[in-house]
Amino acid sequence: MNQSNNAKQRYRGVIVPLVSPLLEDGSADVESTERLVNHVSSNGCAPFALGTTGESASLSMDNKVKLVRAAVSGASGRQVVYAGISDNCTEGCLELAHRFADAGANVAVAHLPSYYPLKEAHMRDWYLRLADTCPLPLMLYNIPVTTNMSIPISLIDELSTHPNIVGFKDSERGEERFEEACTLWKDREDFTFHIGWAARSYEGLRMGADGIVPATANLIPAAFRAIVDGVSNGAFDAAKAAQDRVAPVSDYYQGGRTLAEFLPILKAMLDARGLCGPVVAPPLTALGGDDLAQVHKDTETLLANGFDGQALSA
Repeated sequence: MNQSNNAKQRYRGVIVPLVSPLLEDGSADVESTERLVNHVSSNGCAPFALGTTGESASLSMDNKVKLVRAAVSGASGRQVVYAGISDNCTEGCLELAHRFADAGANVAVAHLPSYYPLKEAHMRDWYLRLADTCPLPLMLYNIPVTTNMSIPISLIDELSTHPNIVGFKDSERGEERFEEACTLWKDREDFTFHIGWAARSYEGLRMGADGIVPATANLIPAAFRAIVDGVSNGAFDAAKAAQDRVAPVSDYYQGGRTLAEFLPILKAMLDARGLCGPVVAPPLTALGGDDLAQVHKDTETLLANGFDGQALSA
């Protein structure tokens, strides 16, 4: 069912790219997923299952469906549930979309296939094929760090008129692109723009973006909600202060590291907070022993002062 006509109201705010909690045997940790999503949803943020942070490329179909069902259960109708359907096969994407729709997800999110270098015409055809037949509203996703391709802003603008395409998440960095994307769709009621560059959340929201997609919100969702609410309410000093406070937490696990290096650290930080275990899917390697103990210690120090619930947003 097309819901793009009310996109500005429905698809906005903080969208949290969830980690995928796993058990020691590699299967989906349903209980921890529900706990993590409740943590996110109760702080006014929407869960996005099976994105890049969710190790989606490394998970089986069975695990993916279980994780989306658990995300829907954890959200309990309080938030829109986004689910990643990216695959190198069109039919694979659409099968995921149908399975996730049956599981109760509200929006499908898809980046480009990552095998062949694509020209703009290929990108256009790929997304039109998905949008024409996807059973859920579709959000486009640009992440060159994994696809090795950049979707032109002009093509996104062209695709934005499709009745089943409701928004765009951009994780590419670059000042000119950032400014163009933040301003291009700010007056559109049927299409939304979401920032995947967490360090620029405050600036982007001030410039007209509709939402932010920060991985660190797995840990401290209230802090990122405070950024969105501060900008929305005109409390710009408070919003900027919240942005400054979250930066050291993100820098701790992301700074100077690749995805393969920082995702295990993020899961270890969540383990320290009792939100999920440190297990990651191969080919990644979980932290253990002294490394895990050090991350636990550092996490408690980083999050000791005012990052939980009402402590930051009050």
